[in-house]
Amino acid sequence: MVKFISKMSILGALALMTITQSAEAAKIKGNEITLRVGSGHPPFITYVKEVSKYFIPNVKKRVAAETKYKINFKEHYAGTVVNVFDTLEGTQDGRLDIGAWCVCFDDDKAMAMNLTYYVPFHEPNASKNQKIFWELAKKHPGLFQDYEKRYKQKLLAVTGFNNYGMLSKFDWKTFEDIKGKKILAAGPNLPWVKGGIPVRTTIPKAAQQMQTGVGEAIILFPDTDYKLKLHEAAKGGFYTVMDLGAVVQISLTMNLKSRKKLPPEVNKIIDEEAIKYGVHSAAASQKDHQWGLDKLAAAGITVRNMDPQAKIDWAKKLADWPNERAQTVQKKKKVNMGQFMRDYIKMVEAGGHKFPINYNIK
Repeated sequence: MVKFISKMSILGALALMTITQSAEAAKIKGNEITLRVGSGHPPFITYVKEVSKYFIPNVKKRVAAETKYKINFKEHYAGTVVNVFDTLEGTQDGRLDIGAWCVCFDDDKAMAMNLTYYVPFHEPNASKNQKIFWELAKKHPGLFQDYEKRYKQKLLAVTGFNNYGMLSKFDWKTFEDIKGKKILAAGPNLPWVKGGIPVRTTIPKAAQQMQTGVGEAIILFPDTDYKLKLHEAAKGGFYTVMDLGAVVQISLTMNLKSRKKLPPEVNKIIDEEAIKYGVHSAAASQKDHQWGLDKLAAAGITVRNMDPQAKIDWAKKLADWPNERAQTVQKKKKVNMGQFMRDYIKMVEAGGHKFPINYNIK
């Protein structure tokens, strides 16, 4: 893992060199099209893997079969062109034609698209929540209006990881047990650990933070915990399935200038395959959840479910936060965030999920 972190640092430095490259990444020569696609995350992360193994092959196959064109993709992952904090910007400025990125690292620019973070203990099934959030986005395009208006890219699809829980070096049962404990989280979900000491993390940094004591626990997904070998840093600790929710935090976006260069029939195929990718990637992430739990258990981690009453008590501590976020986003982004969040809650409940408490969002 240390070697992986060192490699990521080197790749990050190399990424700076790419900024001077042409901002006109998309190329068409005769009937041959070349696009750049990338992510700041490494290719073993499921949503990135599915871009490479599912979305790209399907687009290439259909373009070849249904049009007179041939399309090629140059793939750039793990900090080679963009990092996790600037994939939106890299797609905006043309370093990438298509970017796959977590809105959690753009919690200001993509503030409204972080909506599912703002409603903790929501739908735990990644496939169900992806479909719900995509329907919500189609109903309320104000959620992603800044993508096109300010950042010159089109939203192609949404997807996500899976159900958030907590891997910890220490045993705990209730909200009070984490008091004074250093808990790692991605950013917009740091308030979930109210009572503990929230510490921001990213996938490249998480293992080192856990190993050095910067973090004593991490709110993440079991499969990612295992892939990053965080169970080794936790030294036979605990993974608690908390059902904080399968946040829909991944956006697949495309540079608008690149789209204008492409024939309409090619854009149509990209759009259609992107929607399929969102569904497919979420399904793969959902499968990864149980796989991760099994792997952690086999590695000596105690895997257990959060006590239902403890879940209610934790949710009560966060009861005012969803409305606070709604009002903050509404004021800053000039969108009806309260309505968006209320509609999301209704859609989740209509799908059969029951929140531990009722959130009052104005």
